[in-house]
Amino acid sequence: MRSRPANTTPLRGEHGFAMIFALMTLLVCGLLVAAAIAASREDVQLTHTYSNQQNAYFAALAGLNAYKYQLNANPDYWSTCPTASNVEVPGNSSEKYSYETLPTQAHEEKHEACKAETSAIVESSGSAAGTFRVKATGTIENSRCGSEAGKAVLCKRSIIATFEHSSFLNYAFESNYELVDPATLKLTATQTKECEKYYKEGRPNPPCETFPWIEGDSIEGPFHTNDSAEIEAVSKGPTFGRKGSTDKVEMRGGHFGTTPTIYGTYIENGPIVYPPESGSELIKEAELKYEGRTVIKLENGAFMKVKKAGASSYETVEYPKSGVIAIENKSGCNEEYTPFFPNYSATATTCGNAYVSGEYNRSLTIISEDNIVINGNITTTGGASGGEPTGTATLGLIAEKYVRLYHPVTGNCESGLTTECKSADVGNAQYSCNQKSQKNEKATAVTEELGAALYEPVIDAAILSSKNSWGVDNFGCPETSSGSPELGTIHIWGSIAEEWRGRVTCCAAGGVYLKSYKWDTRLEDDPPPSFLSPKITTWTVERQTAPPET
Repeated sequence: MRSRPANTTPLRGEHGFAMIFALMTLLVCGLLVAAAIAASREDVQLTHTYSNQQNAYFAALAGLNAYKYQLNANPDYWSTCPTASNVEVPGNSSEKYSYETLPTQAHEEKHEACKAETSAIVESSGSAAGTFRVKATGTIENSRCGSEAGKAVLCKRSIIATFEHSSFLNYAFESNYELVDPATLKLTATQTKECEKYYKEGRPNPPCETFPWIEGDSIEGPFHTNDSAEIEAVSKGPTFGRKGSTDKVEMRGGHFGTTPTIYGTYIENGPIVYPPESGSELIKEAELKYEGRTVIKLENGAFMKVKKAGASSYETVEYPKSGVIAIENKSGCNEEYTPFFPNYSATATTCGNAYVSGEYNRSLTIISEDNIVINGNITTTGGASGGEPTGTATLGLIAEKYVRLYHPVTGNCESGLTTECKSADVGNAQYSCNQKSQKNEKATAVTEELGAALYEPVIDAAILSSKNSWGVDNFGCPETSSGSPELGTIHIWGSIAEEWRGRVTCCAAGGVYLKSYKWDTRLEDDPPPSFLSPKITTWTVERQTAPPET
């Protein structure tokens, strides 16, 4: 019989430890499975949320595209401050878009919603000048992307698009028609209508008068015309663009006569840029206003000199904080201007003609309901001797009718039609004048007040004629018949935009000025305050952002 070992003890309760181990294993496995299920559910939820957010973004994009479609169909669509709300995306009833025009920074600071006024839609200053913004928002119905105050928040995304267009300030020179203004040719309404055609549309000539860019003319910067440009057939013709630049020289209808010298990039069938029909809104909103004939002498510093209609002396006036001065017509203004017989008299007080000269170091826009007449050099920092302007001060000169260079002459051409200075047949821009430029500023009451004819004038400004032209008064009244310009060259650093191309010289008999128009590149970033935008042009998206939803 075998005996039990002395040190052996019986195993008791070993099955209890196995049970605990098994339960712990099951618990751990259960937790792992639960975590995996939770993670899977979270991934599914995140994927679903991401998908909804993406769909909301594309719904917002559909809203932006709908806005652009309306804008392309009607370029003035933006001016109504349009909105759309919860419009179904075609093909998916759960996806909807809305859009709204955002107010300018000035209106945002006042917490004002956008309203159908240019000043509330289009930025007027800084690097964003001439642009406006549209916000498009897409939403997904029956979705949830977070919660707020315990309530589910629908998935939505927004896109903010900044629209820009070709601005007058993008060009050294811009015209709608390369044609003498019919208003200066005594044409009938029917004849004028015939002239409201481009060269390639077959306008009659005469009575419509075209005239060429001539030898010695220089446009140093981007150039644009909606029409065809006539080029004088000479051995050394006019030049367009700056040497070594990429300036765009846009002639939608091409050119004829001969081939000009072009520096930069020549473009036909480019964008259409129309001057605005009216600046009435800017006149209405101007901080500083005058009525009738007003003489303004700009000065460096915070003040300028102003002579009101009918006044015998100047008063010192502070520059307006808004930077805009408006000159309105008085009741009874019925002046019909032609460049042949301008009336500079101080007794002609009813029409809102603004006479402007001087030196400035603060940005300013002067708008006239009638004409602006430049009767002296207008310069800013760096430009006093005709050099390129520097600093940030810029000047805008806007006329509902004409922006004119003052040019008094010695004889009766200023007072009316006489045998000494007469226009040729109706519809003919060629005319004779045997008067000399008035160079003695003490010779008449007019020249004593406004100064003599300007020799080698310098103008640092952005010039805009809404309905008519930029040009020179009495442009065909030279002192000699040598054929050379009597008063040298007009030096403009800035930008010129006009409905009809105005004249600065005339005919085989000679002329008053040559022209040197140079683009002031500062206008891109420092435009004059509230400078007017084109009436109709092509809007494009400058930039597009999708800020995160909060």
